[in-house]
Amino acid sequence: MMAALAALLMVQQAAPVEQQQPPPDQADVVVETQRDLSREAVKTYVGQITQYAELQIARFHDPICPVVAGMPEQYGGYIARRIKDIARQLKLRVADKPNCPANILVVIAIDGAAFVRGVRSDHADWLAGMHTPDVDRLARPGPPVRAWSATSVRNEDGAFVSGGTLIVKSASILREPTRQYIDSSFVVLDRTATYGLTLRQIADYAAMRSLARTREPLPGGGINTILSLFDKSAPMHPAGITSADMAYLQALYAREGAESGVQERARIARRISKGHE
Repeated sequence: MMAALAALLMVQQAAPVEQQQPPPDQADVVVETQRDLSREAVKTYVGQITQYAELQIARFHDPICPVVAGMPEQYGGYIARRIKDIARQLKLRVADKPNCPANILVVIAIDGAAFVRGVRSDHADWLAGMHTPDVDRLARPGPPVRAWSATSVRNEDGAFVSGGTLIVKSASILREPTRQYIDSSFVVLDRTATYGLTLRQIADYAAMRSLARTREPLPGGGINTILSLFDKSAPMHPAGITSADMAYLQALYAREGAESGVQERARIARRISKGHE
C-alpha cells in the first residue's frame, strides 16, 4: 500500500499545518461537550451522518492500523496516534506493531480528485463495495474532502462468500444473518483545505470519517460535530471530536452489527439522547 501511495502522490511537498493543539506525543483524547440536545436533533444528526452498506451499518472488526501520507512524519505520526487513541476509547483492537497492515489511510493531497482518479485506475480494490456513481462523485473536482470505505459482506463467523455463496448459520427476525465489515477506510483532504487547522482537528475529523461510514451533516442541524469542520457556513468549528460524535461511535461499537440499519440507527439515537439527558 505504501508503495502504491508513493506512486499516486508522486512528489508532494508537505502540507503546512498549524500545530496549536497538543504536542505529537500527547495521548489524551479531549472531547468537546454539548448539552441540552433534543431527541429530534439527535435523530436528525444520526440519520444525516450514517451511511448504509447493503442496508446494514458497517464497522471495523479487525485491529486498527492508521497510516498518514502527504505531510511530515512528526505530524502524520501524531494524527495516526490520535486515531489509535480514539479507537482505544471505543475498546477497539489496535495494531501496535511497526509495519502493521494499514486499514485506515489519511492522505493530504495536492489534488484530491486526481488522487481518487488514480486509485480508480490503478487500485480499484481500494474501492470495493462502492457503486460507480459514488466513485464518480469522489473523482469530481470541488469538495475539499473525499472519504470512503471498502466493505465486504460476511456471515456470523466473519467468513467471506465461498464459491459464490454466503453460508449463514442462523435465522432470526431480530438479527440479520450477515455482517458488514469495513475492510479499509480512506480520508483524502486537499492540502489547501488544511490551512489554518490544527493537527487535532484533522486527526479527529479523520477518525470520525474512518472508524465509521459517516458523511457530513446538512448545515444548521443543531448538533456540534467535528464533521462540520469543512462547512464554511458554520459559525464556528469544534476544536476536536465532540461528545455527540463520541457517543455515536460508542453506540455503534457497542454491538457487532447484526441488526438492520434502521434498527441500529434508532438504537444509536436513543443511546446518544440518553447519555445527554
